[in-house]
Amino acid sequence: MIWPELHFRMAVDAAHLQGCRQQVHTFLTEHGIEENAAYDVLLCVHEACANAVEHSNSARDVEITMRLSDGSLSVAVADAGRGLDAAYQTDHHRPAQLSPEGRGLYVMSCLMDELSVHIDGGTEIRMVKQLTEVDQELERAIPAR
Repeated sequence: MIWPELHFRMAVDAAHLQGCRQQVHTFLTEHGIEENAAYDVLLCVHEACANAVEHSNSARDVEITMRLSDGSLSVAVADAGRGLDAAYQTDHHRPAQLSPEGRGLYVMSCLMDELSVHIDGGTEIRMVKQLTEVDQELERAIPAR
């Protein structure tokens, strides 16, 4: 079986975050992902892309890949920037309560079932969301494009 996949690039510019959100939302909606799971994924992709825009200093686009498979949705957000500080690579780095920043990875780790950060000539954030049975039934009913 060929699983549905979305792959696109986004310029490293905050003005493109809304368009990115729209593409992700459309993919999730078209494939019948349950509303709460879709919201979690949408928020996490937005956070990963916003981190790339704010911190990467990359001259190249951010790459976003999403793939539905049997029972889960995998997401990768990669930039070619300077990489994250090693202190933020742990998936449960809890930010200080009054800190105005540093919540992105923590939120992703709380909302997704799996989170890993890979730094090698940029940063790649990989996330997995397990789907409910309702999501899986809809996923099987909608053919891949």
